[in-house]
Amino acid sequence: MGALKIERYSNSEMERQAGEVARLRVLKGADQGSIFIVKASSIVLGRGDDADVRVADLKASRTHARIDYTKDGWIVSDLGSANGIFFQGEYIRKFGLRSGEHFTVGDTIFEFLVSGESTRVLTAPMRSGADVEQLDQALAAQKVRVQAYSKAPKAAAAAPGAKKFNPRTLVLVGLLAGAYFYMNDEPPKKAPAKVADKKKEDEEKQALASYLPNGVAKEVGKTAEQYYRQGFREYRERNYLRAKSQFELALEVNPNHALARHYLRAAEQDIINETKKMTSSAQQSLNAGRLHEAKGYYEAAMRLMYNDKSNPDYQDCEDAVKKINLELERNRQ
Repeated sequence: MGALKIERYSNSEMERQAGEVARLRVLKGADQGSIFIVKASSIVLGRGDDADVRVADLKASRTHARIDYTKDGWIVSDLGSANGIFFQGEYIRKFGLRSGEHFTVGDTIFEFLVSGESTRVLTAPMRSGADVEQLDQALAAQKVRVQAYSKAPKAAAAAPGAKKFNPRTLVLVGLLAGAYFYMNDEPPKKAPAKVADKKKEDEEKQALASYLPNGVAKEVGKTAEQYYRQGFREYRERNYLRAKSQFELALEVNPNHALARHYLRAAEQDIINETKKMTSSAQQSLNAGRLHEAKGYYEAAMRLMYNDKSNPDYQDCEDAVKKINLELERNRQ
């Protein structure tokens, strides 16, 4: 275990420690009750000797997952484990992690807290593993139900003699809607629903709520629209990775959410564009002999490509950083 990265305790009421940036609390598993104080921006979780956060969990891989702090926040990445990571009701390979959220590695449930939380939050009693498992199961069920409701009904056969809808009209309407959307600071408000449509919507919400266990409806009740709006806010702040994650969640809940799909593609393209700008700036700084500055640009580009490490551009940036580190080391000697 990397002693400088992690400190382990068994006291759930452990006060904030010097150098602490975050903490992982084990809510369920062989290490239940343990507290891992994180003192680094990148740590590895698993059951092997090379893991920073080492757990006695036979279902966890030796190096199961990594948690990194990036300019877009904390990111959890699966390291090719056999069982994956369970988060927000599904198995997933990469995701953004916020303070107060939990995830499962093997049979171990971790709760994540950042050091910026109040002492009361950091030392609060742990939730039971059964409670968080119930919450995850409810969220998984809700996603399935919402997706089923979101499927578009089959179009009825056109009446004899009825006029066909001109595709060009649809394109024009789409362009006008897009122009309106870009000219406003906030996403466009929906037009008032008809009474019948509103009644149907209310019935669907009630039906969804009936599938959720008591006490968890509020926590798992996010809709595709809420995910989309969160993504849109991140997109406006140029946090493209986090925006991409929210748009993907919106589409998991409602695959027919057109705006989420549109902005997902836009975020992906912006990530590509930002990466090119970073690598170009890095090369200019390198040519000017500003090694630290060049290294910063390359590392920023790598963070943008964290989910595509097989990308040749990622490999080029990684190689450039290694060369710069060697040069900086030689200069210090």
